[in-house]
Amino acid sequence: MVAAALVADATDRHEQAHFFQSKLDRGGEALDGFVADVTTIAQSQCEHCEGYADIETLVCRLPIDRLTFASHDDHAPYSGPYPMALLVRAFIIEKINGWDETALHDHLRANPSLCRDLGFESLPNQSTFWRAWNERFSEDLRDAVQKCADSIVTAARANEVSFPERVNTSETAETKTNKPSKHQLVAQKTDEVWQQAKPFVTDAFALDRGPNWQIHENAFFEQHAYMGMREDMYARSGPASFSLDTTRERIPTGSTHRYQIGKLSVTEIREMLRDTTRMLIARARQNGELDGPVFAAIDVTKGFPFTGEVEDHEDDILGYKDGNEYYQWAVLKIVGMDVPLVLDAIPRVRGQSKDEIVEKLLSEATEMVDVDLVMMDREFDSDPVKDTCEEYDVHYLNPTRIFANSDEADTIAWMYRNGERFHVTEEKADDGTPTRKQVYLPKQSNSDDEDEGDDLSAVWTEMCGEWEFDDVEGEPSEGMSFSRLLADIQREEEVEERKQKAQEGEVDTGETVVFETNHPYVTASNADEQQMDGRAFIHMIERLIRWYRRRWGIENGFKKQKHFMVRTTSTERDYRFFNFVFACVLYNVWRLVDLLVKLAIDGENRSYSPRVDANQFLTVAKQCYGLDPPD
Repeated sequence: MVAAALVADATDRHEQAHFFQSKLDRGGEALDGFVADVTTIAQSQCEHCEGYADIETLVCRLPIDRLTFASHDDHAPYSGPYPMALLVRAFIIEKINGWDETALHDHLRANPSLCRDLGFESLPNQSTFWRAWNERFSEDLRDAVQKCADSIVTAARANEVSFPERVNTSETAETKTNKPSKHQLVAQKTDEVWQQAKPFVTDAFALDRGPNWQIHENAFFEQHAYMGMREDMYARSGPASFSLDTTRERIPTGSTHRYQIGKLSVTEIREMLRDTTRMLIARARQNGELDGPVFAAIDVTKGFPFTGEVEDHEDDILGYKDGNEYYQWAVLKIVGMDVPLVLDAIPRVRGQSKDEIVEKLLSEATEMVDVDLVMMDREFDSDPVKDTCEEYDVHYLNPTRIFANSDEADTIAWMYRNGERFHVTEEKADDGTPTRKQVYLPKQSNSDDEDEGDDLSAVWTEMCGEWEFDDVEGEPSEGMSFSRLLADIQREEEVEERKQKAQEGEVDTGETVVFETNHPYVTASNADEQQMDGRAFIHMIERLIRWYRRRWGIENGFKKQKHFMVRTTSTERDYRFFNFVFACVLYNVWRLVDLLVKLAIDGENRSYSPRVDANQFLTVAKQCYGLDPPD
């Protein structure tokens, strides 16, 4: 372990550094001193470290308790129960290991003594760590923490400190010199793709201006990208910051910026989005991506709350369940195991039918990629929507609404009376269109969430786990736990109870979920038109469930896209729609960058999870976009 005398020696060294005696409220220069002094500590103390535990002790003893980091804390002056100095120490350990916030939380929970040594009286949960890193820490402070972690790892490697396998220490100094680190590779690939993507944007996006313009139109889109990559930056105040970074002599003012972009129509904006997406798809196909059929999802998202006068916007401003009013956008996006690109988007208008939304989105998207299956929530449950999907030769999958006295309710009553837990009905068409199927599944969840109907992943996980425990004969296998056996007994009792209620005319349709699809994989019988055996049927349902779970990729994408969206107080729909679409473009470029980085680092062994998170991408992309010399 690091001896007490050595810790005291490190402290003595750095009491001579004035930054350790300050509150670190001055910004970049102080952070440079912070990184330099932590590097000095690492270089001196790693000489005495014998193992990874000593590295963690070194981080715990960094003399930074008096530092507030106030100028880099978005929550200052209120810091809550976790001061910044404690979080900085914790995140240095996270970055040393290349973890995310979940892995950091799990490590501290498994090592309570380390948690105490870092200074925590109680362990923050994973979401607290995530919010601290992504919302409290400034970008400069995040960069400084990463540099501190890198300097500690470098010093430890130089002194041949033994690391656990979770830390990559296999590179020698020579290979490290010749082979770029992960962070360097991310930066290089990001810069490379930005150089390719910028022409996509500047070639596809154009303004409707007169011939006597004096500011190059690329400056407008560079400025918009710059503002979209900064948190809470508005078009009115953003140009002042952009002027300090750009090499352009002339840039538009905030009012000019909003006016010129606001003249673009919805049709023009959609075409610009699709043009850039086509180019990104072509780039992805160079690496064998998006060549075959893809899964997609359609959903509706809302913009920032509308706070102006609704007059003259009654057809576009729609209410929401939270009581606020919003412009809303319908989106079609690739989901699943492919590059998750936004293909198209349209504003939602009052009185607009769901099949009209689906038709507008599919009409263009099906020309860009081969859409095999499109997934929607129950809001899109209607026969015209199904007809539209079939018109474009696209399969659909969505949960359906169940009304009293409907065919679905009658089928559920029949299932209860006969003790059936799963059921598939088929509706064959005479015109050659795909057979439409309804899949009835039990809703097994103890959740009190009112939105449970749309979030069934917990149900499916439980059901899939149950199926895996059954052997060929359907008897419980030796691997089945006692709690699972009790749960199965309880379900059997519930089935009997539902049968009894159904005999008395009492049917609760809320206990059953019904999915509709026309995909040929789903069927009630095998190739010989015989009833499918239980195991094959279960496997079919399990795959259907896994397909639909991928729809949540569109929801997660909406959350990420807000990282790229320019804030505005404008009441104009088309300007707000442009802000959303341009955020989709930046989101698409991020996902392409992530693909290329994963290919460079992991090759064919890449996983679906992002290698480059949104914050990493933003940090690097800010340095590579909008700062080029004038055209």
